[in-house]
Amino acid sequence: MKIKNFKIFTLCGLLSGLTIAAVACGGDDPVSPVNPTPDPTPNPGGGTSEPTEYFSAKIGEVLPAWKEGTLDIHSISTGRGESYLFILPDGTTLLVDAAGSLLTEKVCQTNGIAELPLAYRPNGNISSGTAIADYVKHFNPHGKTVDYWMNSHFDTDHMGNFPETYAKICPVSVAVKKHPDGDFYLNGINEVGTLLDFKKIIDRGYTTPINRSGEARFKDYIKFLDWTKKTKGTVYEPANVGHNDQVVMNYNPSKYDSFDIRILCAGGWYWTGSGQEKKCNLPLDSKGNPDQTAIKAASPKENIYSVGFMLKFGKFDYFTAGDLQYNSRSTTPWLDSEAPLIPVVKQVEMMKACHHGTANTNSPELLKVLAPKTLLVSPWRDVQPRPETFSRFTAVSPNVNIFTTGIDPGNKTKLAPYNSNVKSWDGHIVVRVAPNGEYKVFILDDTNQDYKVKAIYGTYKSY
Repeated sequence: MKIKNFKIFTLCGLLSGLTIAAVACGGDDPVSPVNPTPDPTPNPGGGTSEPTEYFSAKIGEVLPAWKEGTLDIHSISTGRGESYLFILPDGTTLLVDAAGSLLTEKVCQTNGIAELPLAYRPNGNISSGTAIADYVKHFNPHGKTVDYWMNSHFDTDHMGNFPETYAKICPVSVAVKKHPDGDFYLNGINEVGTLLDFKKIIDRGYTTPINRSGEARFKDYIKFLDWTKKTKGTVYEPANVGHNDQVVMNYNPSKYDSFDIRILCAGGWYWTGSGQEKKCNLPLDSKGNPDQTAIKAASPKENIYSVGFMLKFGKFDYFTAGDLQYNSRSTTPWLDSEAPLIPVVKQVEMMKACHHGTANTNSPELLKVLAPKTLLVSPWRDVQPRPETFSRFTAVSPNVNIFTTGIDPGNKTKLAPYNSNVKSWDGHIVVRVAPNGEYKVFILDDTNQDYKVKAIYGTYKSY
């Protein structure tokens, strides 16, 4: 079977509530045991025409392994940030981000931090790095060998944090140990990278637009990069904006026609839509380079430099863009890192909410174009996601199906107006896409490492 039109366009980081639980095993309509009314929009366009082998799974059993020809998207629940595993149709694997926040409720309360973290998953005795690596090794068709790790941006809930820059407010970080040979701290990607073998690591580039290689946290990250290049042969590259030759299928590319990955945005640079041309969304100096004086004066959040991508697999389109956000658009337009994407994106079947669904992101203008039918959210604080953000999604897609990896009970109450849209509040989220674009969403128990299915949603069609 030839798979047509598989593309990824690269564009620019649990306190569980009660679960809306199990569904009718093997069927297309999820049913709650509390209210046995079928989901009002579970099956847009009708049932599946694909062989049942693509979607074979049963409630209470371990999710069956990926099959060649399908696309898997895993949102790994750790309660400490974001980490997504993609298994492409030929088995090439891409891990995006490596959650590594060390914040605890006690640390927040001691330091007057209002936004509390969710509970760690599966529990506080397992580091996020170990939880991510264990999950990947379970589902990855190549064991601990991963083709690509992509860091969306340099924030702790996406790559980890380390004692030199964090111990003042987070004493728990001093318990993080150093690698005996590499002399780097074992948290986030640094820990994941010792437990898995990455062939290539891609990030937004730590020397642009401001060179951060001299900062303590980046020195530690660079030590890890040097170690993994020396001991495992890992290739490191900053994202090449406008190019389509950086991430490619590694195992059977000739079987899947029209596969393409083009990097559209990273570190404030955006593809123009023509050839390999790119443009900068940041203020420029007289030589046409990012104006470091102006950038430092504005003190932008790391989020605006996020890498993301548009993924296309036949009829199925997926958008993700790290923690992109907009701030002070009326006074400082370049701080709006979402606006430059609008000309180069399209309507999608599914997207990951930018910046965990917080308030100053997922703008109405961007969502008007994307208009997703299904939304994935990875909260790790008690204020994520925000009701006003959900209102923007439902404004463009009234029947959007929402899945979150975890939720604070108090925030869940605030989100009650969207209960009909939210299909699942907690657990690992696995999207499995068949060659014809139809997909199901499987929710896995995240309180242990058995990876058993606790709910099934779909079949959904792509258009």
